[in-house]
Amino acid sequence: MDGAFTIAFAAGQAAIAWFVSACLLTASTGSLPRPGTAALLLALGVLAVAVLAALSPIKPSDTVLRMRRWGTGVLALACVISGWPAVPAMGSPTPLAPSGLSPDAAQWLALAALFFAGVGWESVTNVVPAGVTNLRRITIGVALGVTCVAVVYLGLASLLRLSAGAAVVPEQLSAPLNWGLAGVTAIVLTSYCWTNLRTAARIAQRLYGSGRRSAERGPAKAVVAVVGAACCAFVWVGARDGAVPLLLLGPAAAALIGYGLAALAAVRCGGPFLRCFAAVILSVLVFLAAPAVPFLFGV
Repeated sequence: MDGAFTIAFAAGQAAIAWFVSACLLTASTGSLPRPGTAALLLALGVLAVAVLAALSPIKPSDTVLRMRRWGTGVLALACVISGWPAVPAMGSPTPLAPSGLSPDAAQWLALAALFFAGVGWESVTNVVPAGVTNLRRITIGVALGVTCVAVVYLGLASLLRLSAGAAVVPEQLSAPLNWGLAGVTAIVLTSYCWTNLRTAARIAQRLYGSGRRSAERGPAKAVVAVVGAACCAFVWVGARDGAVPLLLLGPAAAALIGYGLAALAAVRCGGPFLRCFAAVILSVLVFLAAPAVPFLFGV
């Protein structure tokens, strides 16, 4: 799992860098850009800034990280309400959507990419101190985690659907609003690349037995540099239309592997109830993932 998530984090940061590049070029030109040399260099520049920050001794405080979550939510809501950046028409070559997708293929690609959204929500179970944790509290925690994630994502999707008829395209937004949304998006997402690179480096260190470094010292700089180089390699490989959702398949696959292995372990080692429940979960994961594969071969 450490190997899978190290690769997944690298692909995920490349997707973030491509999205930032698309946003900045959209603000500059007034329309969604083609995945050309300018977009590639800008995406590599975003990652270069993130890698340099990850190599520095600077560490964001817990307060800043908590505030960033709320800021990200407000920013996402503002982008959805304003319809920015606009979703490209089917067949338009941009980093945000592959060209030549059929409606069915687009649905399965979106479903596959959204698997990555579930990474991390299970940490809600760690809120309760270990001394008072029991089955009831764990169950409630997992249920709350699922509910919160569903409310956020489905809520934003519903707002986007409601505003689709009146959504504006970048050309119709004022230049200050264009640059304001692009600038704030670039700052927030670059900060996520910064902290995610360090997280990926910590995971990678466990692969060769150096995961016992203290939290204060953080990951080795050499490991951060290697992970950063992997991110840049994924950016280079993703220099094509639809780079963002296609690169998100990396963390989506890692999440699918993690949940699948956990369900398989429960089927093999759990009690009767847990085995039945895990078998259902495993069947659902296979049912959701398998039909996406034939469509993805044509992307």
